Amino acid sequence: MRNISSAKLLIIFAIAFSLTTLAPSLAGTLPRVNVARADSLTSHVPWYPAGPVTDSLTYSIFADETAEFQGLAAHTIDFTDWPLSPDLVAGFQADPTIWVSQTIPDTGYFELQFHMGNNFWGCQFNYGNPATQTAPLTTNCGMNIRQAFAHGLDKNRFITTELQGLATPIDNPVPPPSIDLNTPDPCAWDPLFPQTGSACHVNALGGTAYHLATAAAGSGCTNTPGFQYTPGCGQPDFCAAADHLIAAGLATGKGANCALTGVQLATINAHPVQLFVRSDNTPRLHAGQSYAQFLCALFTGTFSTGCGSGGSTNNIVNYTPGPITSFPGFTTNIGSTALTWWVYTAGFGNVLTADSSLYFGYNSQFVSGYPAIETSSPGGHCSTSALASFAPGNYMYVCNQSYDTLTTNAEFAACTSVTGDPVTSQINNTAGNTVTFGTCSDGRLSQASAFYQSQYVYGKNAYTIPWWSGQNLFAYQHSWDRGALNAGDGFTPPGNFFTTLDARNPTGATICGNGFACIRQGYKQSSGSANPFIGNTVWDAGVIGSIYDGPGATNPDVPSSYMEWMTLGTAQIPAAQLGYAPPAGTVAGFRYQLRHDIFWQFASSSTPSVPGSLGDPVTAWDIAFSYIAYRANGVAGGLAPMTGIHVVSPSQIDILVNAVGPNTKLFLSNTVIPARSWTATCPGTLSTAAANWDAYANQGLSATSPAAFHAADNSITPCIAPSGSVDVLSGGAGNIIRPTGSSVDSAKVAPSYDVDTAANLIGSGPWVCASSGTIGGPGCSSSGNSAPPTGGSWTFVRYGQGQTPGASLKTYFRSSGNLALWVWSQNTGDFAHDGQLFSILASCVNVTPVPTKCNGWSMGIGNGAGTNASPATITSTQVSIVFRFQGVNWVSPFDWRALPPQNIGTFPPVLYEGTATLNPSSVAGCTTPYSSGGGYDC
Repeated sequence: MRNISSAKLLIIFAIAFSLTTLAPSLAGTLPRVNVARADSLTSHVPWYPAGPVTDSLTYSIFADETAEFQGLAAHTIDFTDWPLSPDLVAGFQADPTIWVSQTIPDTGYFELQFHMGNNFWGCQFNYGNPATQTAPLTTNCGMNIRQAFAHGLDKNRFITTELQGLATPIDNPVPPPSIDLNTPDPCAWDPLFPQTGSACHVNALGGTAYHLATAAAGSGCTNTPGFQYTPGCGQPDFCAAADHLIAAGLATGKGANCALTGVQLATINAHPVQLFVRSDNTPRLHAGQSYAQFLCALFTGTFSTGCGSGGSTNNIVNYTPGPITSFPGFTTNIGSTALTWWVYTAGFGNVLTADSSLYFGYNSQFVSGYPAIETSSPGGHCSTSALASFAPGNYMYVCNQSYDTLTTNAEFAACTSVTGDPVTSQINNTAGNTVTFGTCSDGRLSQASAFYQSQYVYGKNAYTIPWWSGQNLFAYQHSWDRGALNAGDGFTPPGNFFTTLDARNPTGATICGNGFACIRQGYKQSSGSANPFIGNTVWDAGVIGSIYDGPGATNPDVPSSYMEWMTLGTAQIPAAQLGYAPPAGTVAGFRYQLRHDIFWQFASSSTPSVPGSLGDPVTAWDIAFSYIAYRANGVAGGLAPMTGIHVVSPSQIDILVNAVGPNTKLFLSNTVIPARSWTATCPGTLSTAAANWDAYANQGLSATSPAAFHAADNSITPCIAPSGSVDVLSGGAGNIIRPTGSSVDSAKVAPSYDVDTAANLIGSGPWVCASSGTIGGPGCSSSGNSAPPTGGSWTFVRYGQGQTPGASLKTYFRSSGNLALWVWSQNTGDFAHDGQLFSILASCVNVTPVPTKCNGWSMGIGNGAGTNASPATITSTQVSIVFRFQGVNWVSPFDWRALPPQNIGTFPPVLYEGTATLNPSSVAGCTTPYSSGGGYDC
């Protein structure tokens, strides 16, 4: 799932980095400082866009990070998925068997979330909007309740005491170390307690908003808070929260200690508020306990973790701790709002760009929509573009039309930043307003200004309470090299993708239960679903990303930097230049040129009984099916601007959009699934939908004329979408498929569908779910389903294991052997250059002695018997290899030779595949045949 957006988006809900002291029981099992040696990495390890190197991959499931770090210390795993807590760093650095990474800024953040569709103590939050309430509740009770929460935790003290300073406080839902974004002056957000002072300005330090004084224990109540960062009774923020709850109508007054008086118990007891607090992550556990104590002290005068009245202990505040697998909010209803939670201690990861959170996370286009809550209905507030979904990005149901407009404008702005955008010296508070906004050439706000305004709307409504973004270090076994570290996610999925591709153990990896040498990575929590339509945690992302691919990838050293992956290139074409009439409102098409050498992991339709045989190729129709299915089912937020899809050829497809912004191309890249095993409807003469799909796809692949291709396209299109979602182009020019309906099997997009149990965990990615001669499951999970328990595991096999590097297509298309072949072919991806190269090669076929101009193809991996002194004859084999890689630039749009991506390995690289080492001629020379150890690129 390294592609920019997965079927859900790579805003992954589960991630939260434990940066606190671990349980005492762990102290005796982990390394401590007792020697001067500090074995830490001083720079990022270079990465390589090929692999996997190792034959097998195991994800070992732990109960929590404490148990996982014990596993690392005991050498039962090789890589963690979680950053080290501060008290363990020095000890692991001093351990000669462990590598510790550099500190990297987290591309995630943590916050308190509210279900905006729920009722809080009698106050209907009304999807984040003012509403007429039942007396004594007030119209703005929702905002006042949330602003009371906002005063409940001193972020600066929390980071100092709980996280030992290894984090940055935030007031906006973006990770500041990784995203260059102007943040608003927050000092006027609280209308009851406006702030002034030197901290009040644009780009103010996090922890300024809703913060009147450093938290102190206070006095006057039954007891004092259990945490240093909880404001105590009589303290300014405690009293401010009381005033907000009074303004909400929940009480009539407050005492000298600011505990509430005249509490409306009948209303409150009828609608108690539950705090679902993550118990599997210590900082969030403590933060949740702190909020529960704070609220209980306001209502009862006692700091207790949960409270009630009339003999109840929870009919005011219901404190509910639990792991991520127990949180009910990620799965939503179709046609109604699931009122299953109220408050959640949440985290987001892999927030590569500002729109990852500000647009895709909170814009109401990404709720699970239905007419009653949409603006088309009286009293509705959510976008009419919202689609019904079991797994929406905006599961909080934040629906504010002003916010939607601003974030949409930012997402599709004509420019990123201009003169006139907000700058640090400006202010917007009771002392005045000097903030200016910049506009693009079309007169609309720049992306920077639009995002500034959207953050302002978000913050003053306190839709969530952002807390912190971390500074992280990761650890792994010293015996491994090429442990590529994602500059934002570290080893946390999906940032672990290049780690699993590149990692090798020169001294010999552990042999795992499947009999292969394996990478052992710990998962501090289990996955919940490997279904691309449902998966919504980082562990789900890790499994999905191991099996499936997408058109684009990102540089692990610059995680927002796009690279072509399954594609030769992507062209943005204005609507008027597409050569056909797109749907109304279309402004452009993104034309993917798919590589020809990508194959599904399942058996070929021509040899269906042979698992592991060469599967059918991935085609443009598979992309069309995937994208239409995702969008029609309300997932893959990056596809929101898509108006339709046009398949130009089996390897070319246009993704049509109604708007283009700075990051549109990045977020259009989504997981591609094999349509043959997901479609429910594919009419034809054969016995199954899959068989009909295969027949039509093969017909299109073998077509020798436009008419033959269009005939195949017309046959396969009903397998992608129903006729009501298809526009037939005039003159027999094909079809446009609109994302209004899909032929995907509805049972397979439901939360109950388990791809592993159903033996449908099959993709085109680097790892294969293979066990006992079968592909797709259920044997690759220890439990036979997508949620192996603590102590269980996922185990995958390298796609191509058992094949000679570079000698077969029965392998991952980006394997090390295939990279060596590409280097040997001398293609660069420039079609003019590659075409001329092919002409030279063609002139040398079967010519002896081999002409000097063709010596490069007479030896090396593509012609293994040749040497400098004895060039081998060039035959059709060499021609087919060079032809295969025509137009391929392995790291497009970069140039590995001249302008390489940041921190990529030196070109040409030393490569590894299984037990084989592939040396370039700069290491091995060309005097020995490749088959005997000579260079692969001779």
